[in-house]
Amino acid sequence: MSQGNQGRMLAVERRQRIIDMLENHSSVLIADICRECGVSAVTARADLDYLEGEGRLKRTHGGAVPVSEYVIPRVSERVRKNARAKQAIARRAAECVSDGEMILVGSGSTTLEFVKALRGKHDLTIVTNSCHIIEYAEQYLPDVTIMSTGGILARKYRHYYGPLVGASLADIYLDQVFLGADGFEPSFGFLAEYEQTAYAKVEFLKHARTKIVLMDSSKVGAGRSFLRFAKPDDVDLVIMEKDPEGMVFEACNQGERSVEVVQALFEE
Repeated sequence: MSQGNQGRMLAVERRQRIIDMLENHSSVLIADICRECGVSAVTARADLDYLEGEGRLKRTHGGAVPVSEYVIPRVSERVRKNARAKQAIARRAAECVSDGEMILVGSGSTTLEFVKALRGKHDLTIVTNSCHIIEYAEQYLPDVTIMSTGGILARKYRHYYGPLVGASLADIYLDQVFLGADGFEPSFGFLAEYEQTAYAKVEFLKHARTKIVLMDSSKVGAGRSFLRFAKPDDVDLVIMEKDPEGMVFEACNQGERSVEVVQALFEE
């Protein structure tokens, strides 16, 4: 888009462009907005002030950051790790969701990317224990109904855990649950890094007919100590950007149950 055309952008178009810029980057500078939208610094600041008043970003010196990044910068670091792979996985997972569905979504950086990929879906209900997902959906998915589990707030990681997670799901049984994984050992199963996270995932798996794991290939054979939340054949579908040497498919299909492993390939 040329500078002249950018200068004719309506205020609503400029502000949406700013939000789109923030979705792709951890911050945006006034100079970036001036260059991208063809406006003066005065206009760029006014747009940022307006969007902050709407609760859609947080002003910083010389620019802005997403609200969730201002509150919890840690999550942005995890999202940026293997970001393109996670985005490819998220786009493929979003194809599994139809308008009007009610889905369970666990906490994690890949599941957050999945929720971002649901923009354009209509009349969804998302049940989650993730504050990150709740905050994102509240800001950017106005057509989505958000339901939070109960539980104890893990302040560092911004999700709920403990017995109340299961208690709050007691009367819920849905078609699909989407979970991330911190690791996968072919002879052992899907792993979570922290005890509280593992137990929450176990609870989520009890309340959906179709169990879907979203996991990038770097998690396969992760050599750290983790807790298992599912055996290889406890799930129905695994979505990855690639399955290294078919290891995940082979491990998940050793028993009687058939597990589908989908590779959401992308150009590196």
